[in-house]
Amino acid sequence: MTRWGHVTIAVLGGIAAALHIGKVPPAIPMLRSELGIDLVAAGWLMGLVSALGAAGGILIGRFTDYLTHQRAMILGLALLIAGSLIGALTHSQTVIFASRALESVGLIMVSVAAPGLIAASVEPRDMGLAFAFWGIWVPVGVSMMMMISPFLLPSFGWQGSWIFAALLSIVPMIALLAMRVPEQQGTGHPATSLLTAVKLTASRPVSWILSGIFAVYSASFMSVFGFLPTLLIEEMGIGLTAASILTALAVLANGVGNLIGGVFARWGAPRWVLIGGPCVMLSLTAFIVFGHSFPLWMRYGASVLYAVSGGVLPATIMGSLPVYAPRRDLVGTFSGFVMQGSNIGQVFGPMLLASIVAASGWQGAPFYIAAATGLGLLLALYLRQIERRIAAAPRETSRPA
Repeated sequence: MTRWGHVTIAVLGGIAAALHIGKVPPAIPMLRSELGIDLVAAGWLMGLVSALGAAGGILIGRFTDYLTHQRAMILGLALLIAGSLIGALTHSQTVIFASRALESVGLIMVSVAAPGLIAASVEPRDMGLAFAFWGIWVPVGVSMMMMISPFLLPSFGWQGSWIFAALLSIVPMIALLAMRVPEQQGTGHPATSLLTAVKLTASRPVSWILSGIFAVYSASFMSVFGFLPTLLIEEMGIGLTAASILTALAVLANGVGNLIGGVFARWGAPRWVLIGGPCVMLSLTAFIVFGHSFPLWMRYGASVLYAVSGGVLPATIMGSLPVYAPRRDLVGTFSGFVMQGSNIGQVFGPMLLASIVAASGWQGAPFYIAAATGLGLLLALYLRQIERRIAAAPRETSRPA
């Protein structure tokens, strides 16, 4: 029996964690003014989560398997709360970066532990829908914080945003503490060594395929939405506040895409189609988003369609984690490995797009998106071959020799 209450608590924990992503961009001007942080340092403050995830996602994932996923989510939220409160009480650049590093570890723990917790709470038939529900954690949390920040910052400063995010994170942590989950991970202290767990995960081609798909998706998605406010202001003549709200609404639309992906997965749509289809849509809509000849409403509408289409892809990948993990006690390790691909894309994608735009202007951006999503489509076709071999294996083994 699927425990939808447990899934909801896990999703709320993820949304609370994503608040700590969304609180930083609107607060950058205040942080620069009050703490003397330059633009490069501000970029690192925003990208620290992705950098740590790219460097050590699989290690943190293995640690979540060791703790059990429920305990790992609780610890992750506790680190987010502690880091946010420490940051709110300081005026030191060093301390704010240290507290942000603490938050980053907590956020990665939540993101890689939740899939295992959800997998232990749902029936196989509901797996796709449950993970589509989980997939809304980033768009909902980030967009919520981006829309609330304009009201918090003038009255309470950036410290108010930090404290607000910390207080909201307490709610799902308490719910997780009170929740009884039949973790299917043995004792919670797997005997498998870190090296063996990494070898089991890295030796599977599907690990690299899913990680690669997540990397190119994140590289393209973060490139568009990282620069969408700049594009709205500089290219479309929209004010700062309106640009922030429009960007937040577009990011929120990504959550709709996650739910759509879950519905299609529940209907039995092949995973490679739910990955390859969005890759094509991302490429097509990017040419409209960055097209100077199109009117404003069409360019912004294309960015919303871009977000919805893109949301189908991570929902599909997240839903496949418990299916393709080497063992049930390695879901966190496998999740960490795949999430490393996502974080690598988040780190390097915006840098690549910025370089292309600097060299050729915004008209070069859609070609970069098309190249990234084209690679994603090729990987989706490779995944199709693997899934066909897996589906054929039982039939072949049942044939007489």
